[in-house]
Amino acid sequence: MSTLARTNWPWELLAFLLGAVITWLLLSRREPAAAEEVPEEEAAEEEEKVLVTAGAPVKEEPAERQQTFSQRMEMVDSPQPTLFDGAGQSAVPGSYGPGSADAVEHQGPPDGFTIKGNAQSMLFHTPDSPYYGRTKPQVWFRTEQDAERAGFTKYVRKPRRSPRDDQN
Repeated sequence: MSTLARTNWPWELLAFLLGAVITWLLLSRREPAAAEEVPEEEAAEEEEKVLVTAGAPVKEEPAERQQTFSQRMEMVDSPQPTLFDGAGQSAVPGSYGPGSADAVEHQGPPDGFTIKGNAQSMLFHTPDSPYYGRTKPQVWFRTEQDAERAGFTKYVRKPRRSPRDDQN
């Protein structure tokens, strides 16, 4: 294998450089903007603002469409919810009264709901419960009082009975 690399290195280098040049050319081009109705006077002005970069003509964006780095960062830091921060998840109204939300499969808890309820056992698990991670919720609750109001009981670890306790 090493003899093959020793004898063909010029071709490998040429292939690499050719690929790099093609990639650079494709990335330096910009796609034309979507067809918009622009008055002829503005279209003529925009045609004058054509830059030549790497041999490919590129239109300069109008000043109102250009954004500075700080403006973009302000948009990122804005408190508006996005799809990625989970704020778009709204609680499905719960079938167990106020303060409950029905669990949706393959989704996390709605905002503010941290208590998992199991409808089969009618037990609820708080985050400090040893089985909280294993429990697949069918209902989410905001507070322990909401869960108890819905008829659920808090899971409490019971001590194991030893054989000695049975003999006494």
